[in-house]
Amino acid sequence: MRFLTRSGGKERGRGQALVEFTIVMPLAMALLVGLFDLGRVVWANDVVASAAAEAVRFAIVRGGSFSTLCPVGPAAGTATIPAPSGSCPYPSPSKQSIVNQAITKAWAVGGTVRAQACYGVGCTGDTDIAGATNARGQSVTVTVTADLALVVPALLGDTRFTVTTTSTMLVDH
Repeated sequence: MRFLTRSGGKERGRGQALVEFTIVMPLAMALLVGLFDLGRVVWANDVVASAAAEAVRFAIVRGGSFSTLCPVGPAAGTATIPAPSGSCPYPSPSKQSIVNQAITKAWAVGGTVRAQACYGVGCTGDTDIAGATNARGQSVTVTVTADLALVVPALLGDTRFTVTTTSTMLVDH
């Protein structure tokens, strides 16, 4: 029977490799999952930005001109407002159609999606600038926010990651 010595035994190397593996593997897995989380954040940012752009475009082509069948946003003083109907569920002064458009476009993010629309230069949230209307040349701002549940932040005690994008255009109709 052969005895293994401390300096010449092969068993020592196997034990060392096992210890190194148990130290490095969790770090490598966290890095891999973190890369997937980062990719999801970049993708969600793109989806949310696209949703904000689509919703603001929806708002600018449904301004308050006489040819708009279902205007959205605060109506100008002389605008004719249709009654709510199946084809126009949220006419002026409601901005709910704009919000619905943004949420519909951002559904793929897979989290809580919120949208706000406001009229006038420098407006924020759902608060319009005093006197702002949906008339041609008025600015419309749509803000879309999505809360994502990511793996690595959840391991660190944070439950969500928020992505917010704002898009502004001028009413063109």
